[in-house]
Amino acid sequence: MVTSAQVYFTLPDLLEGWPFDHEPNPHNDIVQESARWTESYGAFDEKAQGAFNRCNFGYFASLAYTSAKGSHYRVACDLMNLFFVFDELSDEASGEIAAQQAADIMNALRYPDTVPPGGDSILGAMTRDFWKRTLKCSSHSSAQRFIRNFAEYTDAVRQQAVEREAGYHRNLQKYYALRRGTIGVRPSFDYFLLPDNIPDEALAHPQIEKLAIDAIDMTILANDIYSYNKEQAVGDDIHNIVSVIMQDKGFTIQQAMDHVEKIYASVRDDFLENYKTLPAYDEPLNALIQEYCWGMGQWVTTNIKWSFKSERYFGKEGLNIMKHRKVALRAKVAQ
Repeated sequence: MVTSAQVYFTLPDLLEGWPFDHEPNPHNDIVQESARWTESYGAFDEKAQGAFNRCNFGYFASLAYTSAKGSHYRVACDLMNLFFVFDELSDEASGEIAAQQAADIMNALRYPDTVPPGGDSILGAMTRDFWKRTLKCSSHSSAQRFIRNFAEYTDAVRQQAVEREAGYHRNLQKYYALRRGTIGVRPSFDYFLLPDNIPDEALAHPQIEKLAIDAIDMTILANDIYSYNKEQAVGDDIHNIVSVIMQDKGFTIQQAMDHVEKIYASVRDDFLENYKTLPAYDEPLNALIQEYCWGMGQWVTTNIKWSFKSERYFGKEGLNIMKHRKVALRAKVAQ
């Protein structure tokens, strides 16, 4: 019997030439509190909960929100956990179910003191509890900005479910338009300086918006590179840029990976160039804007480091793969 040879591909080094880095937030007790809170809702069975825990979302929060303390850090950890609970529950949902999940979340954010007549779903209850804690430590401007940005995110996840159910494949341009929403990065930025009042117009400055789009796009590209193997194995890769490029250009996996690396390098260089000329404001706003923009750069580092330390994409081999970057293509899982 003739068997096909194992296929390997090499991941790009996405931390090359990237200067944003620091030690994780030391308050691991808060990470554990948030993890226990998440598990208390019983969103998953024992096996799925174990897989969720191995993803180590607390480590992500510790890198992304390194200077947050107390209640601010707790709700930042809660947000990361909520993101990924929604991600897991919506991943296999129909368009109709994903729409209801999104509606439950947004209802809790917009009306935190009004429980629906039939009671909350798991996602609604989690969101309501986490959001009430957030409102105690958030500025008004941060809270309102987060609601707007999270609405865009949940609607993008709903649309992704509709297209997944229909088997619809987007081209590269249309892919970006949706993926910038489903990646959930922009509302995460709102938790960098959650207690501080920052005017919308300051964050909407064209230079800062360029940095935000670049950081979002680098997160998309890195996430799709790292998640491709897992997603292609289970047939859930139609919203992955590696697959999109393979289909659009007729590329092999390695050719597509190399192409994505070139796109990533261009975006990275654009971010670094724009970071040199941040707009100046009067203090204390100027210092806050500097911290916010540095946070966007660190977010990129966070996503990359977490992807290898977590078991979400590479199992227990992540830290080794981070060094040699050689990955064996997984066999397709029978559906």
